[in-house]
Amino acid sequence: MTIEINKKRYRDFDSYMKEKFHKKIIKLPLDGGFTCPNRDGTLSKDGCIFCSETGSGEWTYGKKSIAEQISYQKSRLSKEGRPEAYLGYFQNFTNTYGDLSKLRKLYYEALGASDIIGLAIATRADCLSGEVLDLLEEINNKYFLVVELGMQSVNDKTIRLINRGYDHKTFDTGLRKLKQRGIRVLVHMIVGLPFESYDDYMKDVAYINESFPWGIKIHNLYIEKATKLEKFYQKNDLSYGIDMAGYVRIVVDILRKLRPEIVINRLTGDGLSDEIAYPIWSKNKAKILTSIDKMMKDKNFRQGDLWREN
Repeated sequence: MTIEINKKRYRDFDSYMKEKFHKKIIKLPLDGGFTCPNRDGTLSKDGCIFCSETGSGEWTYGKKSIAEQISYQKSRLSKEGRPEAYLGYFQNFTNTYGDLSKLRKLYYEALGASDIIGLAIATRADCLSGEVLDLLEEINNKYFLVVELGMQSVNDKTIRLINRGYDHKTFDTGLRKLKQRGIRVLVHMIVGLPFESYDDYMKDVAYINESFPWGIKIHNLYIEKATKLEKFYQKNDLSYGIDMAGYVRIVVDILRKLRPEIVINRLTGDGLSDEIAYPIWSKNKAKILTSIDKMMKDKNFRQGDLWREN
């Protein structure tokens, strides 16, 4: 069966992986039973202001063995007759935070499952000890590895507001340590954080271009019901200031200013629809993505067409 490459005007993850592996590569969300220094009292017990009670692991399968989780996610995400392989995706909380022997056991348990070609590991830039980096480098030398870092913003005022627990300089240090080991880094950026403006998003893009990670995820901020973020909006009488059309325009501008080599892994948030309080438009992921594609095509824009190397 021939694998059809997507005809996007940006370097999307699905096409990148199809070109590299000649098959559909599916991320299998896994819960490694981790916590976070921003949850366990080491830095804070409150967590980041936007993080859900599941540690942003809404699509994981709960406290099952890694083998059971992989089997479940394959049954949910696979399509019969399609050439496929998989990435084990340690998604929620901080997946390099814990005893090294536990990390090694979990990572290699996932890698030992059939048709797993590598791992995606979501973590914090302040949880990358020398021992952890050694383990990640070892895996990277044998498998396809992506380490995801939640940058969210480069604005230290915003970083304090969202209670991330470490400053931008620390983030930058972690990113560069991974890059020095030859490890692919995926940076998360949020559009719509309280009190941020278009200028903040462009500063994020300028930093991403300069630090040159392998990939990026762009999320629209969405407010989940009964969360600290919803209470923050209510307490400060804030309104959500970006409509869908505005978000689409911002994302298109970001894509045009990004280096063309950076792999786009996501262009919207991905919360559970029933849990999102607002904006309501963020529940319609398909419409957001279609609108981005349409604007890029209608105006003949491409990723990086406004990027200039200094």
